[in-house]
Amino acid sequence: MRVYLSVDLEGVNGVVHSSQTQPGEPGYERAVGLMHKETNAVIEGLLRAGAGEILVNDSHWDARNLRIELLHERASLISGWQKPFSMATGVDGKMSQAGEGQIDAACFIGYHSRACTATGVLSHTYRAQIYNDVKLNDQSVGETGLNAALAGYFGVPVIMVTGDDIACAEAKVLLGNTHCVQVKKAVSRYSAVCFPYAQTLEQLTKGAETALKNADKCNAYKVPSPSTIKIRMVDPAMADGAELMPGVKRLGPLEIEFSHAEYPVLFKQFLAVGVLAAARRDPYF
Repeated sequence: MRVYLSVDLEGVNGVVHSSQTQPGEPGYERAVGLMHKETNAVIEGLLRAGAGEILVNDSHWDARNLRIELLHERASLISGWQKPFSMATGVDGKMSQAGEGQIDAACFIGYHSRACTATGVLSHTYRAQIYNDVKLNDQSVGETGLNAALAGYFGVPVIMVTGDDIACAEAKVLLGNTHCVQVKKAVSRYSAVCFPYAQTLEQLTKGAETALKNADKCNAYKVPSPSTIKIRMVDPAMADGAELMPGVKRLGPLEIEFSHAEYPVLFKQFLAVGVLAAARRDPYF
């Protein structure tokens, strides 16, 4: 059984501030240490439940946070940037160690809530300084929804999501029977009640084991064809940049939208729009 892990950092227990998520900043190395421990705890649970191949995609920032020598010895790692599907690279089964093969289940580890949530710790959707809100078929979504839809396109159910209580609630609304493990309780965007760490690791291992044993109860998250993504940018110049892309329609000073019948193409359009918008970000004004 092939299991795929997309691992982010903001949703890890003990991580509450943006400086902990940036290489070279205070607290980053400690946060990455916690990231490894939580990932390995999940892997151990998956193995107990009978997982065969485990593929881990480093899904934070420049995707060079996880170190292969610190990961569980049974896991392979997708590391580095640029990657074709960003945080969801590998869920299509094309990066299996044994060659191409269907991924049977996916887990989203260390995930956070979407942009514009009231209290979610480090809430954002892909580009915190660019995207104010992202809607998929008129429903505001975060990285959980966008990435789960890509997994669903390839027939892969998301069986487990970990993060704070707001991220878990978001996942439950979208994905139904997905097993969620809450590792901290959000107080504000930069504050949380962090649960006892040994307890967290134990719950992650047990949760992963339970999730894989009950994987047949989870359905792949499918979105209609065609689907539409609407984005509200932080400032009009970013929408100006995004509008240069063919197929992108300007809806207002900050809003754009685009559609496609094939979700993987729509997903890549979303990633490309972010690159164009980021190019127009003014560091001074």
